[in-house]
Amino acid sequence: MSPKIVVVGGGYAGISAATALVEEGLSVDLLETRSSLGGRVYSTAASENFPVPVDNGPHLLMGCYRETFRFFKRIGSSSGFHWMDPLSLSWQSAGGTIASLNCADLPAPFHLVFGLLASNAFPFSEKIRMALALRRFHHHPFSFPESVETVEDFLNFTRQGPRTRERFWVPLCRAVMNVPPDVAPIEGLGQVLQRIFFGTRRDSALVVPARPLSEIAFPETMEFLKSKGGLVHFRDGVLELSLTSGPFQVKTASGKVFTGDALVLAVPPRSLEALWTTSGLPSPVDASRLGKSPIVSVHLILERPLMTGHLIGLPGANFDWIFNRNANWGYAGPGQYLSLVCSGNLTLAQKHNQEILESALKELHRHFPNAVKTQCLYSKVTKEMAATFLWNRETGPFRPPGETTFSNIFLAGDFTATGLPATIEGACQSGHQAAEKVRDYLEKKA
Repeated sequence: MSPKIVVVGGGYAGISAATALVEEGLSVDLLETRSSLGGRVYSTAASENFPVPVDNGPHLLMGCYRETFRFFKRIGSSSGFHWMDPLSLSWQSAGGTIASLNCADLPAPFHLVFGLLASNAFPFSEKIRMALALRRFHHHPFSFPESVETVEDFLNFTRQGPRTRERFWVPLCRAVMNVPPDVAPIEGLGQVLQRIFFGTRRDSALVVPARPLSEIAFPETMEFLKSKGGLVHFRDGVLELSLTSGPFQVKTASGKVFTGDALVLAVPPRSLEALWTTSGLPSPVDASRLGKSPIVSVHLILERPLMTGHLIGLPGANFDWIFNRNANWGYAGPGQYLSLVCSGNLTLAQKHNQEILESALKELHRHFPNAVKTQCLYSKVTKEMAATFLWNRETGPFRPPGETTFSNIFLAGDFTATGLPATIEGACQSGHQAAEKVRDYLEKKA
């Protein structure tokens, strides 16, 4: 009989682990509290107030998300994306001036070198300092003075200019780390920069989902698990854990009890802490020490188009990026569907939705002069107050490893000690690492 594995949590960490395990011929029960997969990555359906689906925060992937695309390839969902390869970025400043960085169709790192030289986004002196700063991430471990701890410290140390900060470093840091540069550990951003710019040219490509998030991978995940004999149990949250290095028990709200050879807990920090304490044992994570950081999005359908392309940056604004759903998803309804995203800004996230909407419209009018005369047909604000844990110098040491004190129980999640920020890539990497640890455990046990 095939070993039985129980995976708790149907976010990207859980489904990466579950699909990797069933691919190896193992028997998997996946338990999910909600009625759908995805965790914090999902879309809401069209409604009377907003007639098209809405992502709970637009997600921009990178070509270097190898664990993510390994998962997509496994389930047969690799084609639902727009690849911007070579890397191409544009920013629209207040008043409507557009600047661009268009990398060349050359192998890395020459694609970036020629792209930087030709770009009108940065003064020449700032291009040189930016290139020299990026070179520091070519080899790991990175070498900085002890005083350089945060991204802000690094920008000051390498004398980055105002244009590169405003258009490159700050929005990249907020998008990837979900915290501002004065808080973000430079080691964390450095791990991502090394993958982006010192792999292949394709690693630096921007990748935009071509469909709403709930349609990208989750139907294929269900079919894949079913085809391999895996079972998914929806709307059946875990109430109690009984943990030992031998047989464990997972009791759910419906009264079912699951057991097996190994257990993977792929739930957010607060849920993990609450579940673990039902066993009467100290939790492997202190959620209060990890903190939380928000993502806020404003979704608009305007009567007339304001922009072309898949996305554009708004330098100096609270909302760093605008996603064009007409281009992303092929939206063909009335007007133009735009989604503005703000990462890691707790002050904005704590405001009322109407204030957030007014702030977004104000910034839109400032950067797109024609927007003042353009009617907003529909609007919707989405908030994820605990979109990620709050990664800073203090919280980093409290990220738990994938192993626990029990040899057959493992953790997965973007908050675990992957060395990566809390992104889809970090979640998928943690899920795959948990699956590998399960296989190692089973081999030793055999």
